[in-house]
Amino acid sequence: MAVREIEEVGDVGRRYEVLDMVGDGGQGDLFLGRDRNSGQKVALKLQKARDLGPESDFHWAGDELLKEGSRMMMLTGIQAIPEVIATGTHRRRRCLVMEFVEGHQLQKVLSAALPVKDPGTVAAVIGQLCEILAEVHDRNLVHCDLKPENVIVQPDGRLRLIDMGHAVVADQETEYAHGTRGWASPEQSDACPSGLTRQADIFALGCILLEMTVMRLPYGGQDERAEEGTPVLPADRLAKLPPEFASLALWMVRWKAAERPADVREVFDRLRCYLPQLGSQRPSKPLRPDPTEYYRTHQPRL
Repeated sequence: MAVREIEEVGDVGRRYEVLDMVGDGGQGDLFLGRDRNSGQKVALKLQKARDLGPESDFHWAGDELLKEGSRMMMLTGIQAIPEVIATGTHRRRRCLVMEFVEGHQLQKVLSAALPVKDPGTVAAVIGQLCEILAEVHDRNLVHCDLKPENVIVQPDGRLRLIDMGHAVVADQETEYAHGTRGWASPEQSDACPSGLTRQADIFALGCILLEMTVMRLPYGGQDERAEEGTPVLPADRLAKLPPEFASLALWMVRWKAAERPADVREVFDRLRCYLPQLGSQRPSKPLRPDPTEYYRTHQPRL
């Protein structure tokens, strides 16, 4: 599949109005923008402003942002991945202009609802992410930073996956750590000569499943870098794992990548019987927005 090149627009401010900052991360700052001609909202991801480090570090960060745009172009046509519109510069900072996604971060949607008790809701979130990751993995990419902060729940319950800043080509050597502690698989914590595989994303997906059901990340979560042999969960949390998902969740977060499910389709097959049925009623206590709406109005794609 031919990958089109990203349009270079030069000074982003000439074409787009830069509005409020709406998020920040390790790879860049996210702003709301507006097309000066059409009035259309866009998302603007700017590299971090230069700090006290050398100019070479600043240029490297700009190049890394452009590489992120190139990886996103490899995913063109996947509806759940925001489209890259253009690239340019804003006040010396490299910038990606992207489709603006209406909705709320999954992190915020879940914050008032944990632990999630309804099996259909849990299956709807993990199932939609399986559908998205299947397409990403079919393009030979590994996202490497799957976490609730990087998932948007649209008003109609559809999930979108954002932030390809850590994504890598599968099975290609990595020279440094990728991802966010707590959700990153053990093999992501250092350079990986043999390359990362789709099982890294399956680990992160298992982390989200544990987070939703027992409000705890595996192997100590974000508190410290885990070592092999660390218990997956404290005994009290392990006992609270819902029986519908206990064996699946623990399988997904196995320490060794080869011991996890080989593919997100395997995960989806284990969830299938818990997915909301087409035309069924919403849960008694739905998330807002409600991810079950997707399966209540659409057939599964896997």
